[in-house]
Amino acid sequence: MTKETAIQDESNPKTTQIPKNEEKSFANKEVLPKMKKIEGDEPSHLQLSEKFLKRWSIEGLIGKGGYGEIYLAVDIVKGEEVAIKVEPKKRRGKLAKRMILEQHVMFKMQGKPHVPLMYGSGYTDKINYMIMQILSINVGDMKKSNPNKRLSQCSVGRIIHQSITALRDLHDVGYVHRDVKPANMCFGIYPSSRHTLILLDFGLVRRYKMENGEWREQRARAGFRGTTRYVSIRVHRRCEQAPYDDMVSVMYTAYELLSGELPWKYLEKSEEVLQLKEAMTENGVNPEFFKEDKSVLIDFFKVVSEMDPGKAPSYEQMIECIKVLYAPKTLTDPYEWEENQKNGEDTSQEEN
Repeated sequence: MTKETAIQDESNPKTTQIPKNEEKSFANKEVLPKMKKIEGDEPSHLQLSEKFLKRWSIEGLIGKGGYGEIYLAVDIVKGEEVAIKVEPKKRRGKLAKRMILEQHVMFKMQGKPHVPLMYGSGYTDKINYMIMQILSINVGDMKKSNPNKRLSQCSVGRIIHQSITALRDLHDVGYVHRDVKPANMCFGIYPSSRHTLILLDFGLVRRYKMENGEWREQRARAGFRGTTRYVSIRVHRRCEQAPYDDMVSVMYTAYELLSGELPWKYLEKSEEVLQLKEAMTENGVNPEFFKEDKSVLIDFFKVVSEMDPGKAPSYEQMIECIKVLYAPKTLTDPYEWEENQKNGEDTSQEEN
């Protein structure tokens, strides 16, 4: 049995379609998703060259995690590349609900600039799936691919600006993300989308406010959700997550992208990570953590860490604070990976 849901109508004005003249014109060749080797002895939900649902030809594996896999596929009707995310319908004998929730939230967010375009979703006898816009490698991998293993102040400022905007859109519809990190951020790969940051992986979202705008009653002790390196001090203490906690994760993301790594990168125990996070901001922002190039983040850390977790974040204040990192450039100016690609092409032409 197969069920498909919500294949988007191309006449829908809220759906951002890829311009026809851009379909084969990649803007950022250096950040295109990389194929991963599919080991012969590893179980795979989809097979290379398989015609999934008689519509999408599976070209390769571009991502794999504990919850599922992401494949590169080609729409054999339109000739366009897409990403297909799949997860098993059952995990440990129970019906998997992670992607079901993710589908619901992503469809609710369609029309917003910082979520992937969705072309359809559904399930077969064995898997749940979503068919989405193909995107770049994630921001964390962009950082790793740089020779100095960090991003420029200008790039970080614009990434964080767009992250705040993306999360504001999510919070506006009543959800917190709960897993904000560089690995869950990408960019478009076509000329019209190459400067637009896309927030990914809505599998851990939780509704924090009702349709009428009232916040849900908080649990006395919440389960741990997120990635230890990026969660707030409150999450370590098992507090209910709110929009504030997403913004703290953005704060840590900014630090990692700019400096190359967080101070607790090599710590394995959650308690030790918590202690360093407390030392960084618990009693005001500690300047010992913000020497040299990291000093530009002090004001941003102050703004975020001093916010009231029980209230909506001051998004505009955070954006104004982070703009100083990239002024006088704008959000539409080229990023460093584009400039690196152009410089490489110019050098190649000179050698020829």
